[in-house]
Amino acid sequence: MRLRILLLLLIYFPAYFAYGQKATSSCYEPINVGFNSWAPYSWLDSAGKPVGLDVDMLTIVADNLGCKLNFIDMPVKRAHRMLQEGTLDIMMGASYRPEREAYADFSVPYRDEEIKLFVKSDLASQIKIDKWQDIFSQKLVLLAPIFGWYGADFLASEQALIKQKLLIFSRNATQSIRMLGYGRGDVVIGDSIAVPYIATQIERISVTELPLILDHNQIHFLISKKTTNPELITGINQSIKRLSSRGELAQVIVKWQQISIAKTQETSGKVPL
Repeated sequence: MRLRILLLLLIYFPAYFAYGQKATSSCYEPINVGFNSWAPYSWLDSAGKPVGLDVDMLTIVADNLGCKLNFIDMPVKRAHRMLQEGTLDIMMGASYRPEREAYADFSVPYRDEEIKLFVKSDLASQIKIDKWQDIFSQKLVLLAPIFGWYGADFLASEQALIKQKLLIFSRNATQSIRMLGYGRGDVVIGDSIAVPYIATQIERISVTELPLILDHNQIHFLISKKTTNPELITGINQSIKRLSSRGELAQVIVKWQQISIAKTQETSGKVPL
């Protein structure tokens, strides 16, 4: 008799068993999240716990939906492949790319990304860049991680910068900032949140952000089409909008910016105006 009831439930209520919870819920548990180490957005702390700005943001979105998350540290290329195969559910910190729509849905934006220029704080009064061409006219040496998108101006003038020996590529943002500290270059190009954090928290260098914005992007969660259901995507989008309207996502950004500001004050001994 019990077996017969179980078979009937499997036939008429498959969603209940597919997700291990009520059929009306949009969330199955746990949601597998792929990430790579990229401070201050996501990395493993000394205890092996995932931390970072994007980790915090996805966590409060998931909490708002009553979902649990399983964070998995992996290279970006592998995460995209697993998202396509359906062995991973979500990636964080994704810019829109049309080719990604073949295997994933984009959430509504949950934060913005700006690409800017940075100089050592003790040289900020001497280096003024109001437009991209000022780098050429002032013969400033630009430090840039070899992988990354830095805007249309950078792309158009990359070869000219190399030819005039005004561009030095590095493995990553940390190395670029370290080279800035050693005086190997004049300006670092990079993410407006990541560069100050890495400079103050990792390299112990005080940097100043210049006002010129080289690129601006909206950032999304990338959600596998193979492993998630439309209700979950709708729930994530509604949660992002709800948390944004209450200012909770903005508070996460402020938290991580304040960490950088506090360390900048400690490093420079001055309070930024």
